[in-house]
Amino acid sequence: METTSMRPVYLIACALILAMPLVARANVPSQGIPKLDARLASIAAAAAEKRLEPLMSTALTREIYRRNSPLAARWNAAGQVQVYLHFDKYGNPPADAELAALGATGIIVSRELGVVQAWIPATRLADAAALSDVARVTVPRYAVVKRAPAVHALPRTGSVDTQGDTILGAQAFRQATGWTGQGITVGVISDGDDHIAASQGTGDLPPNIWNDPNDTSFGSSGDEGTAMMEIIYDLAPGVKRLGFCGPQTTVEFVTCLDDFAANLNANIVVDDLGFPGVAMFTDGGFATAVKSFASSHPDVQLVTAAGNDARGFWAGTWSPATVSITVNGVNYTQAQNFGTSPNPTQASFTVQTGDTVFWILEWDDNWVDTPPPSGTSNDPNDYDIVLFSAGGTSLACNQGINVSDPGPPTTTGSYQPCNQTNSSPLDSPGPQPIQGDAWTNNGSASASVYLQVFKVAGTPGTNLKLLVESQKSNVISVDPYTPSGSIFGQAALAFPYELTVGAVPQSNTSKIEFYSSQGPVNLPLIPDNRMKPDIVGVDCVSVTGAGNFSTPFCGTSAAAPHIAGLLALLESAYPGSAPFQLMQDGAIHLLDQTNTYPNGTYGYGLPNMLSTLNKDPVPLATSFTAPSGITAGAAVTFTGGCLANGSSSGVSYIWNFGSSATPATSSMQNPSVTFNAAGTLNVSLTCSNSQGVTNNVTQTVAVSKAASGGGSGGGGLGMLTLAVLMLLQIAAIRRR
Repeated sequence: METTSMRPVYLIACALILAMPLVARANVPSQGIPKLDARLASIAAAAAEKRLEPLMSTALTREIYRRNSPLAARWNAAGQVQVYLHFDKYGNPPADAELAALGATGIIVSRELGVVQAWIPATRLADAAALSDVARVTVPRYAVVKRAPAVHALPRTGSVDTQGDTILGAQAFRQATGWTGQGITVGVISDGDDHIAASQGTGDLPPNIWNDPNDTSFGSSGDEGTAMMEIIYDLAPGVKRLGFCGPQTTVEFVTCLDDFAANLNANIVVDDLGFPGVAMFTDGGFATAVKSFASSHPDVQLVTAAGNDARGFWAGTWSPATVSITVNGVNYTQAQNFGTSPNPTQASFTVQTGDTVFWILEWDDNWVDTPPPSGTSNDPNDYDIVLFSAGGTSLACNQGINVSDPGPPTTTGSYQPCNQTNSSPLDSPGPQPIQGDAWTNNGSASASVYLQVFKVAGTPGTNLKLLVESQKSNVISVDPYTPSGSIFGQAALAFPYELTVGAVPQSNTSKIEFYSSQGPVNLPLIPDNRMKPDIVGVDCVSVTGAGNFSTPFCGTSAAAPHIAGLLALLESAYPGSAPFQLMQDGAIHLLDQTNTYPNGTYGYGLPNMLSTLNKDPVPLATSFTAPSGITAGAAVTFTGGCLANGSSSGVSYIWNFGSSATPATSSMQNPSVTFNAAGTLNVSLTCSNSQGVTNNVTQTVAVSKAASGGGSGGGGLGMLTLAVLMLLQIAAIRRR
């Protein structure tokens, strides 16, 4: 929702746009500079014609109101555009001096991805593309959070606990074992932790949170990370440390992982970010980099939210229907037949007033993250995707074309408005087989819209995936939709590289959330078919609402930190064991159509820590120390040790000293006992916990007879003793 304080900036931006002299559209080929992708090439062309102000003003306005498309170029107030400079990751990146000469700032080198992330002046984009060690210049892949809207508001209550603490059995596990996550460090990757001080003040977060120093330059904001850390701390209040990092791009995400491993010594890292526009038919460069990190750090368990795209996703094969539609002067004769009636070529959905939606279409042509400089700049095969109003008016076309005159967002609301008079090829942003755009509903009522997919050129792949998401975290329901396969990016990586978490509502844990992304994930370019998610957690839970964050906290963003908290408990209580295997052992199998586990809806099911304890008891270490020199008739103290992997909490003692002792048994940890007769006796200690797990140890102790007097005279001193005393007395007299 637009805030009153932002309206002046918005109006100034609009005025700046309207004040610009009208310039005829230049029919500049979007690939006029071979190494710039289409979106950046259009900006470079506008720079050459000194027409940057409308582009910059419109982009900054969208960023102020968080209406950014994940595929759109982003600007800063200095007139710089954020880019990825691709290089041979087995070679060298552009030299520092080269980048400095371009006026580049915010430079981050990622060898894992083979890119340099930087802010480049818009007027120097062509020069950046001309660098000999740069293979390609593209727009970064930007993050979106996987939070769903709250179904209803709860009042802020200060110190609160998530309902998942009880539902998942974490509270009972802590009480039974004494383990609270001791020695375990957990890192959180999300959109911000701006108000952690408020949560620390109410005791909902510990005082020693580590914030990645790089986060300052990343520019994260918000409090989703705060809410996630609160959930982890509710379940595992004994964790050694929590850490936070808030990336906005794939490069920054990988940097966060490296920082957590190197500087936090993290055992677990949980994230709730998705990167629309990454590969959906293969792993792609980003997922491969995350997999490489996991392989290099086997002691760090990665956990991620599955996503909330079950209703906003469609997958299928190209099935053409005959149409005759003209957009931008191009007549289309084939459109995708989605099989719905009465409008089988339409993928329909509703956009709430004030909301910005974006959509991405991918097809299964070869995915090349960084083509060689001499290679084809775009996929030669192409589909176009256009957004229409319910009445058939085109609202937004493909990202990357006709950007020389984007139009004010107050009138069109689109990133790429369709110009009905200008015939222009609707090239994909390239080099990957991907199309997409965004549109804002600036009207006073909800808008019914639909997408159509048209075949343009060549022989594009026959498998299609369409994703529609909301910038305001509203759940988009596309008609038709196919929940299966709606998991992508790092969340699609196989376990153990990534543990992917779906969501069930805490109010009814027997049914998957309607928006929770589902599998299996089909990756035909590898090829592979992965059963995802791995497990489910609960969502729509209570958090403090620090920073005015919504509570209850819904979405797979809320489910994932519950699993991270459970892993912290398991790693501390079962050192050296496989925590996810323990979690599987106790998981409750939720019914679905196949009733097989794992499955593409619930994975292995819903964890239950008490069930895990019953099947995999926490080992009890049992020992005791017997006193030395035990004499019959004299009281002595035994020292007992009942430990569940080092913790004495939640365990009980049963001593057995035999029938000749007083007392014969005891439930004290360090009891005092008197043996009434001498001899060799067996003493045993049995330790047990509330789950009935027991362990026994027995020792043999020697009890000697009590000391007794000797000789005549009723126990007087012996003659030798008297003689010694007399000699000592004489010696003392002589010394005087």
